[in-house]
Amino acid sequence: MDNDSYHQSVADYYDDEASTFESRADSNPVLIELRKQFREVVLNGNIESILEIGYGPGLDMVWFSEQEKNVVVHGLDITPNFHKIVREKSEINQKLNPLLGGPTEAVEHFEPSSIDTVYVFFGALNTCGDLDLAVEQLSQILKPGGRIVATFVNKWYLFEIFWNLLTFRPTRAFARLRRFWGGYSPTRHLASTCYSARQINRIFGKYLKKSHVKGYCITHPAWYRQHWAPIGGIRSRFLFNIDQLLQWTPFWNCGEYSLYVYEKPV
Repeated sequence: MDNDSYHQSVADYYDDEASTFESRADSNPVLIELRKQFREVVLNGNIESILEIGYGPGLDMVWFSEQEKNVVVHGLDITPNFHKIVREKSEINQKLNPLLGGPTEAVEHFEPSSIDTVYVFFGALNTCGDLDLAVEQLSQILKPGGRIVATFVNKWYLFEIFWNLLTFRPTRAFARLRRFWGGYSPTRHLASTCYSARQINRIFGKYLKKSHVKGYCITHPAWYRQHWAPIGGIRSRFLFNIDQLLQWTPFWNCGEYSLYVYEKPV
């Protein structure tokens, strides 16, 4: 399947999800906590002109538009229904600029060296058919000193491997290690690619300099098992603290998500 056909299949998948996506995201406490932590990393840099890749229903675009030092929040998403949803929000909020398109088309929408920070939450780049081209395009539109804050669904999610082996589901245990992963849904297939830290650095390092990494949900249950450790409970706080300690070990990259910050040299 060529990249255009593949991206169309991703757009079709999320078009079907669009009407209920925001309500489901707002009802999951682990996703809410992760989104809070991702946002804090973005706020560590300049956000006067920022771009979100894969904006969905615009939850984060709206939130960043409300921050005092922000001027405009741009967005690229390949899903027509998400674009329609956020375009309607932009009629009220003039700081929102949702565009229909993907990261491999970034230079068609933005001038070189015009964006302070690009952010990608919850693995939108896992469903990019040509990650190398996407990073090359995004690096062109970044200002010198600008950043990409990108989270990826991780390839080496060790808990998922061990848990599925213990429950006699070897196919699920190693699903992320294959060339294509079918996504989270047990009933709907979404072809995506899970990356290791080495693969990410090999691609991003061609154009940008790595400045920060962090792993998420290493011991803390992932968002689809939020009932195992309710947010605010002793178990959840304990496991989040363990995850903080593991950032200083080789296990930082063994959780559900990994976050990377890459900067454009000045």
